[in-house]
Amino acid sequence: MSSHRNTTDYQPVQPEPHEPDVERRHKWDVLPKLVALGDRDRTQKVRRSLWTWLVVVVIAVSVIGLSVNWMLVERKPQDPVESWLQSMVDGSSRQGLATFSTGFGYSGASALPNRAYRAAEGRIDRWEITDVQTNGDSGAVSAKVWWADGEVPEGHSQGEEHTWSVLKEHRTGPFNDSWVLQDHESATLSVISPGTSAITINGVNQRLSARDRAAADGSGGLWTWEAMPGQFVVDLPQNGDYILKTPLDPVTVQLDDPSSHEVTIELEPSPNLWEEVDQAIAEKIDDCMSQNSVAPSDCPRSQRWADGNVPNAQAPESPMATPTTTASPTPLEAPALGSSIENVEWELVSRPSLWLVPDEDTGSQLDWKASEHSAAQARLTYLEDGRRVEETINFPVHVNVTSDGSSAEITVNLD
Repeated sequence: MSSHRNTTDYQPVQPEPHEPDVERRHKWDVLPKLVALGDRDRTQKVRRSLWTWLVVVVIAVSVIGLSVNWMLVERKPQDPVESWLQSMVDGSSRQGLATFSTGFGYSGASALPNRAYRAAEGRIDRWEITDVQTNGDSGAVSAKVWWADGEVPEGHSQGEEHTWSVLKEHRTGPFNDSWVLQDHESATLSVISPGTSAITINGVNQRLSARDRAAADGSGGLWTWEAMPGQFVVDLPQNGDYILKTPLDPVTVQLDDPSSHEVTIELEPSPNLWEEVDQAIAEKIDDCMSQNSVAPSDCPRSQRWADGNVPNAQAPESPMATPTTTASPTPLEAPALGSSIENVEWELVSRPSLWLVPDEDTGSQLDWKASEHSAAQARLTYLEDGRRVEETINFPVHVNVTSDGSSAEITVNLD
């Protein structure tokens, strides 16, 4: 009897999984959940930290702002007067004008630069508050003032006493109420200029921009600044193209002087501009004298020949021809077309002295021209068909100059 294996009921036996593999799969299944939970916790912690820092920053900024506000705001009736007087001592024009109430004194003009005010003579040297009186939101503050030796303004005396009215202004926000000067107007310094690029005030350059003009007049106009008590000298920059036609008297602003002061600038060419124009003329003449043409463009020209060695039909008979260097000159006949012109040489004989005068055609103080009281003279020599010809040419020197004081445009024409 044969035996056989029933293959239909046979199932392979799967090996039992090892315990470490089960644990490893379990860990990988749990790990994403743990990571997500950790990220959520970290996110919440970061958010709490950011909010905490935001609150800290807001509180710190508020405290700093209130502290600065407390220090800067004029809290006592005498504070604006003290700031006003000390700004004179320090030469701080901008800080001094900041003590005015927005409703009093300020004209809207620019304050003079501190550098210009620090250079001013006649500023007070020291001060002392002598009395403070208040009545509600108004008050009066008195102080004695002294000047440096030799700088006491006319009509004043050392240790004299002055009184200023003050007003308490109520403003929104904590600690914003402040005392300001009341019924005290600042003086102004106005300069009428033809349009120079700059002036000097107490030796300090001050650019004159067209957009800063209080009133326009062509390229010039009126420029105005607030002026603190002291002395102001208006002039033109050194080494510029202009000097003052007439020196200006210093402007003195008194301690209690709300008036307006005005000066007018009149110009005349400076030695620098004369030299620059003279140099431009010399360069133009040198260029013309170096030409090898009998009729160079924009230069003196032959009386016998035009451009391209074309005969001049109206040529005068004055030029003389010399066949050789030893023979006597003889008059020339009219120039003939096709003649040979060689060895052209120009030489300056004389030129008039330069004299700049206002250009009356424009009427602007910034426009000038050279006076044409006499002509320049040049000697022209050349070989015409082998004969040496010499001409004496008189020519004008046309010069037009426009300068804003720092930059000049010069044109020179010699024909």
